[in-house]
Amino acid sequence: MIKTLAFGMTSLVLLVTSAPALAQDYEYHPALSDNFTASIGWMRSNNSFKAEAETLGDDESTYVDFQDSLGVDGHSTLWNAQLRYKFGRERKWSVAGQFFSNKADGEAILTKDVEWDGDIFREGSLVGGGVKMQITRLFFGRSLIKNKQHDFGIGAGVHNLDVEAYIEGNIAKNEGDFEYSYDDVGFSQILPNIGAWYNFSPARRWLIHARVDWISADVGDYDGTMWNTTVGVNFQAWRHVGFDVYWQYFNLNGGAEKDDWRGSLDMTYSGPVVAMTFAW
Repeated sequence: MIKTLAFGMTSLVLLVTSAPALAQDYEYHPALSDNFTASIGWMRSNNSFKAEAETLGDDESTYVDFQDSLGVDGHSTLWNAQLRYKFGRERKWSVAGQFFSNKADGEAILTKDVEWDGDIFREGSLVGGGVKMQITRLFFGRSLIKNKQHDFGIGAGVHNLDVEAYIEGNIAKNEGDFEYSYDDVGFSQILPNIGAWYNFSPARRWLIHARVDWISADVGDYDGTMWNTTVGVNFQAWRHVGFDVYWQYFNLNGGAEKDDWRGSLDMTYSGPVVAMTFAW
């Protein structure tokens, strides 16, 4: 994966910098006028994971805080890739894709009993836990206001969520016996969403940008809300290559009713992203 990513980045840099690097053929930031924009970056995220795995017939909901109870790392580094293509008259139509993923785990000595997926992990036991997540976003939009300096638009798309949470350690059995167990639950769900964006170029090398995606609905096996927002600034160092610094906030809160996960989830990723960007 890393070698493939490095090769792709190198090839893209060679491609987009094959033209004169300091060509002065644009009045404002080229992300507003070029057909393609792309970025590859890394996010330093503050994480929050709370989840519940119910057994059939449960009437009460008890969240497990994966950070406080299981020592799962509250900070992690995610890699983040995006691509956008503009087309049509005056390039007012666009399609965009985004992918980011994360794995966070840890271990702790339980200070109280934890029930997870029908098993009870006893106080005083050393247990491990973790959360895996992959998000793929596809978004179609249309600019309502678009000129050399401004681009405001709305659209709709989908997020494909792939989430897994697990706890491993000793569980209580009958007559005070213990047994090692690895209990993992997860779901994969495609969620439709609506969204909007705004890009503003105050000068030829600078771009201020913001985006928001949102859904609150009962779709398939998932019922809840999702927010995915970014706001930041981009500096175009050369004609086709720039650098981006922005803040991303992603929150997923809801319930799943699947064979491999019947329960609830409250997951948040937020933090700064540093990226290399390309426009052509």
